[in-house]
Amino acid sequence: MKRRITLLVVILFAQCSILLAQNNTSVKGVIKDETGSPLPGVTVTIKGTTNASISDVNGLYTISVPPNTTLVYSFIGYDSKEELVNGRSEINVSLTPSVKQLESVVVIGYGSQKKKDITTAISTVSVKDVSQRPVVNTAEVLAGKAPGVQVFNASGAPGGGNLSVRIRGLSSPNGTEPVYVIDGVVVRNTESLDPNNIESISVLKDASAAGIYGSLGATNGVVLITTKKGTKGQTKVEINTYTGKQQIIKKLDLLNADQYNSLMSDEYANIGQSAPSLPTNFTANNNWQNLVYRSASQSGLNVGLSGGSDKGTFYLGLGAINQNGIINGTNFKRYSINLNLEQTMKSWLTIGTNIAYNRADGRTVNDNSSANHGGVVLSALYTPPIVPIFNSTGMYQANSDNSTNPLDDIYSNDNHYIRNNLLGNVHAEITLPFNIKYRSQFGIALNNYNNDAFTNPLTNQGASQVNGIGSSENNETFRYTWDNTLNWSTVINKKHNIAVVAGTSTIEEKYTDSYLYGTGFPAGVTTLNAASANKAISTFKTDYTVQSYFGRVNYAFEDKYLLAASIRADGSSRSGINNQWGYFPTVSGAWRISREDFLKDNQFIYDLKIRAGFGEVGNLPQTLYNSYSALNPAAYLFGGNSNSGYAPANPLGNPNLKWETTKGINLGFDLSVLNDRLSLSADYYSKKTTDFIFPVTFNTAVSGSANQGAYNLPGYVSNKGLELSLTGRILTGTNFSWTATVNASFNKNIVNGIPQVLDNNGNKVDQVFQFGGIAFGGSGNATNLTIVKNGLPLGSFYGYQYAGVDPATGNALYKTASGGTTATPATTDQTSLGSGLPKAVYGFTNTVTYKNLSLDFLIDAVTGNKVFDATRVETEGMYLSGNASTAVLNRWRNPGDITNVPAAVYGGTNSAGVSTILPSSRFIENGAFVRLKSLSLSYNVKNAFFDKQGIKLRVYATAQNLVTITKYKGYYPEVNAFSSSSQSGSTLGSPSSTAIGIDYGTYPQTKIYTAGINVSF
Repeated sequence: MKRRITLLVVILFAQCSILLAQNNTSVKGVIKDETGSPLPGVTVTIKGTTNASISDVNGLYTISVPPNTTLVYSFIGYDSKEELVNGRSEINVSLTPSVKQLESVVVIGYGSQKKKDITTAISTVSVKDVSQRPVVNTAEVLAGKAPGVQVFNASGAPGGGNLSVRIRGLSSPNGTEPVYVIDGVVVRNTESLDPNNIESISVLKDASAAGIYGSLGATNGVVLITTKKGTKGQTKVEINTYTGKQQIIKKLDLLNADQYNSLMSDEYANIGQSAPSLPTNFTANNNWQNLVYRSASQSGLNVGLSGGSDKGTFYLGLGAINQNGIINGTNFKRYSINLNLEQTMKSWLTIGTNIAYNRADGRTVNDNSSANHGGVVLSALYTPPIVPIFNSTGMYQANSDNSTNPLDDIYSNDNHYIRNNLLGNVHAEITLPFNIKYRSQFGIALNNYNNDAFTNPLTNQGASQVNGIGSSENNETFRYTWDNTLNWSTVINKKHNIAVVAGTSTIEEKYTDSYLYGTGFPAGVTTLNAASANKAISTFKTDYTVQSYFGRVNYAFEDKYLLAASIRADGSSRSGINNQWGYFPTVSGAWRISREDFLKDNQFIYDLKIRAGFGEVGNLPQTLYNSYSALNPAAYLFGGNSNSGYAPANPLGNPNLKWETTKGINLGFDLSVLNDRLSLSADYYSKKTTDFIFPVTFNTAVSGSANQGAYNLPGYVSNKGLELSLTGRILTGTNFSWTATVNASFNKNIVNGIPQVLDNNGNKVDQVFQFGGIAFGGSGNATNLTIVKNGLPLGSFYGYQYAGVDPATGNALYKTASGGTTATPATTDQTSLGSGLPKAVYGFTNTVTYKNLSLDFLIDAVTGNKVFDATRVETEGMYLSGNASTAVLNRWRNPGDITNVPAAVYGGTNSAGVSTILPSSRFIENGAFVRLKSLSLSYNVKNAFFDKQGIKLRVYATAQNLVTITKYKGYYPEVNAFSSSSQSGSTLGSPSSTAIGIDYGTYPQTKIYTAGINVSF
């Protein structure tokens, strides 16, 4: 009986299934994106059910549906679309990218949030243009795209030059760079990362956003970078390859042979002498700039593979770049690999790893140095045209003052470096009861650098006297970071959204350095083991640790009242032993006014939110072991006898040293209207950095000499500013669209509160700190060009106000403090000459598409900044035997001459006994510029074969630095000779934030033209 009943049930079920199947119909079609290319991986769902299908690699789909149903087409990053079947058997669909950015997810410290829930000042940066232009350094991706963020490329050297990122001005005299966090690992820079592997960038600009990173350097902001990850579905391959050329943007006008000889006659005549006789072979007519600079090639290749399943995903990125420099003999090569894996082991356990490695090698030349110190750029300007390339012995010919010619600097000196960078992490995430997630991540950052240099004794006259000069430097930085976090989130009564994160972080960094030097090499041997004389070895090791505890709470009520608060406690061995711990609280809130009842039905306002935040962040001392004094061997008398001992040396210990603290407020609002077609964000900020660290000089009784130590001064650095960002989808047609974003940032930087000191007469005067020292003409005495002083921006130029030329004597005139003019200025006549910090920074990005054609361009600009063109001191100082610019053709030559260029005086001391190269406004120039930073034209190639095979092909052409409008007389206004080195001459050193905007023979910037192809399948 049971068997009969079972058989009857099966027959009835089968009959019902047949009847239902007869009522269902099959629908098929093709799904394309906004460019008309097939879109694989789109989910096609029967509305109200879980029945679904997925489009294949050709965008094709098939699904069986009941009558009178609706299909929902959805894909990440695109607006969902609904289609009523209505008896149709074929439905073709085109999806458009999502433009409602409020639901987009933004990466924040130790987590993420929807953009609509952000309460702080965070900017997200588009990375889509990376595949359309040669981007070598990650910082280039940020340029012009975010308000309050200035990307400063100090050099045109291959390998990305020396880029610096400034967020909301300069907050500290101890460094300018923000904190970089790549896939959760805190790093010093982004050298380990290929920009083509970046998925997203978030910039945390205010203290309430960056505070969760505490004292790690968040004083200057935080840049969060997430690399590309794999996605579920078929394996996807992306290939980008390009080739192009670079050329110098402009060359400078110099004297020819006759004009140079006339200049030499004047220099010596004005000191009552005749010009000395020159070597008989000084009869050339060389254009050294043409011999030094070239049109240089550049090429790159990137391959990305990604895919995955329900259990795991993968992404593999491979890259190679080969860039020759515009200075002969310079080049840069880099090979990179990036691997990201994510695997779901259990429903409660996910593990993964992110690994990025690259190896770079290149050949450099010396720049930012005088011709007398081997600086190639200045040597190309300084070396007279009459100097031949070689002398009679086949060696490179030196100038009459023994300064080397630029080809000698390039080819006699082999400076080769290799960098290995490894960044990686392994992580595990465990889902615990009560919706708690535990994540543990262990990350490492390893940077290894080797530089070998050799000066050839067969071609260089100086090296020939010692049979060659060789050196080798090796250093390694190893940092590990171990983070452990707990995340918990819940929704109560559909009104209260709560998210909590708490965690710990441990950082340890070790640094080692070794330097070898020697002379006396056998012919043909360049390795240091062959050196036979003047051998020198030095080694150096440091390490430090940071232990941190942090937490954050985010709360939202009805999605309109938002609150966030965080706290971080940091302890570090880098601070004094009496101040090892610091605490950094933040709080911020927002009110989404558009969610209120009185605006709910408003058709014009799509979203309106006002924000406010306050927080504290810190900056660790740049030096280590600050609690302890250095000691040097010294002798002392005891019992009438000399005994060996130790005496205090630089630096002196300070157990009370603590980190700099920045307190800041931020007020802002976000407004989007016309269904999110137009959006505006505005922020006002004010931040103040206190306890900033400076080297203070003391006379110690034991050593009897001046020693320096790091101390917290009572002064402060203040930054106040306004940021605006406006984005509009100006045209949104099917065939034609135009989206544009303009941003503007205004910042006022000032130093105040530094205590006064007593001068030699017992009077109170402002305490000043001088930086930016340059030894002009290769002399051993440095002239400081910048200053830190109350009432001035950080690192302001300081010197004399140039007032023209005395027609009677040809001597330079300067303004006095009392308002007059003099040819013999006093020290008290010095004044501020402006700042290298811009008062305003602008960016304007555009994307215009017409069918398959796309035009993208970026315009950026800065205003209000000055440049100290120290190169002109060498080319217009007229005090040595080098060549000069054509500006000196207007120099004073006879009594009564009316001109703005003083007399040429060999030796640099005029008839009034004053130096002819005093730091003055004569060499200060307007550094403002407007630049077409990048211009890219691309075309999506379409044909039936590509569509059938699921291939997307795009060709593009790009130009960078195509047009620059500026009044600057040098090679390029975006320049900084001291962007990464210590220039103070003090033991503790001076970071670049105190010596900016100085041009002294810096590697010139380039125009870049490239053509490339993107292929994906």
